[in-house]
Amino acid sequence: MDFLFELIFDGLRFLYFKMKNNRRAKAFTAFAQQHGLAFSAKTAGYNGEIMQMKTPSAAELKDKGKKQLSRKARRASRWFGDSHFQTKLWAFNSNRFRGDWQVNCNIMEGQWKGHLMTTFDTLWYGGNTDNDDEGEYSSVFAHCKGNLPQVIITPKGLLSMVKRLDEGQLLNMGYHQQQFELSEFNKTWRVTSVDQRLASDFISQNMMEFLLDHKNEKWHVELSPGGVLISTVYTLSPAKIEMAMDFLAGMLDHIDADLLRGQSQ
Repeated sequence: MDFLFELIFDGLRFLYFKMKNNRRAKAFTAFAQQHGLAFSAKTAGYNGEIMQMKTPSAAELKDKGKKQLSRKARRASRWFGDSHFQTKLWAFNSNRFRGDWQVNCNIMEGQWKGHLMTTFDTLWYGGNTDNDDEGEYSSVFAHCKGNLPQVIITPKGLLSMVKRLDEGQLLNMGYHQQQFELSEFNKTWRVTSVDQRLASDFISQNMMEFLLDHKNEKWHVELSPGGVLISTVYTLSPAKIEMAMDFLAGMLDHIDADLLRGQSQ
C-alpha cells in the first residue's frame, strides 16, 4: 500500500514538472525568437557548444565516484534519461553533487552582447536512499576559449551559505578562500580558488568594482576552463535569464584581453 501511494505521489510530481516545463518552454521559445537565440525543449534536440566540449576520461572522473541511485532516481532515469550537461561541465563544482540524477531541458543558445551563451534548466532527484528530495534550477553559461582559473565567487551571507551547503560546496577540496586588497570587496564577496596568483590576475581592480556594482543581484559565479557559470537553486524567469546573461557579458568584458589571448587553445 505504501509503495502504491509512493508511486502515485511520484507520478503526480513528474506530471507537475512536465506541466511546469511545458509552460517554460513556451515562454523561452518566444524569448529566443525575439532575441535571435536557438531553443530546444530537451537535450535530444540540442547539439550545440556544450555537447562539443571534451568528455572527461575515467581517470578524470574517478574522484566523483559512482553513486547508487535511489529507487526514485532509477525510475526517473528510466523515464527521462541522464544529464549530458553534468558530464560535459565536469570541471565545475556548482551543482555537481546536487542529486544523484539530473536531466536538462529548456535550452537556449546564441550570441549575447558579443559572447556565446547557453542557458538551461536542470531537474534533479537526490539521495542515496529512497526519499523525496527533488527540485529544479536554472543555469547560465558563458563560453570562453581562454584557460580560465578555477574560481568560485559567491555573495557573503546566510543564504549564500545555505546554497553552498545544498550544493555540497562547503568543503571544496583544493579550493582556498582568498582575500583581496579592497576591503569592501572582501566584505561583500567570498572568493575561493585553486591558484590564488592566477585568480588575482583575473580578478583585477576593475573586475572587483564591476562585481561591487552588481552586488545586489547576488549571482553565484564559477570560473573554470571553458567558461563562466551562474547557477541557482530555483528556476529563473526569462527576465532574470536576461539579467544573468547581461552580467556574464559584462564580467567577461572586464577580463584583460591579453590574459585570454595568452591562454587560449
